[in-house]
Amino acid sequence: WQGYSYQWSFEDGYPSTSTQEDVQVQFPDGQTGAYDIQLITTSELGCVDTMQYELVVFPEVLIYAPNTFTPDGDEFNQGWQVFMEGIDVYDFELLIFNRWGQKVFETYDQSMGWDGLYNGEMLSPAVFDYYLEVTCEGGVDYFEKGNVTLVR
Repeated sequence: WQGYSYQWSFEDGYPSTSTQEDVQVQFPDGQTGAYDIQLITTSELGCVDTMQYELVVFPEVLIYAPNTFTPDGDEFNQGWQVFMEGIDVYDFELLIFNRWGQKVFETYDQSMGWDGLYNGEMLSPAVFDYYLEVTCEGGVDYFEKGNVTLVR
């Protein structure tokens, strides 16, 4: 049945209440959590129905993959790695390939970076493709591909 009037309440939401049929609500920015939502609606004939729902808000997924690194022995940019927030670090895969499609690096550990080596040998300056696959909090799969340049 179609509601005639609506009374929403949103725990920690802005607005915290509304009488609109469709409402856009903002929850605390950057705060993961579960928020209680309640809707009481009344039909034209006076029938009342109540619904309660727990809305789970997950953090925003942030992924930063630098496009260049310089493993040249100085103290800057010696390794390359992907920096992330909002992912399940137990489900992570990063692969790096050379221009011929040969896999030169692979890790399942988000904290492990690539040092530009392949089989113990420093690779020549070139552009390499990377493929990143992670499962975000909440079970959402995320895939990204790009490239990184090794410079000396």
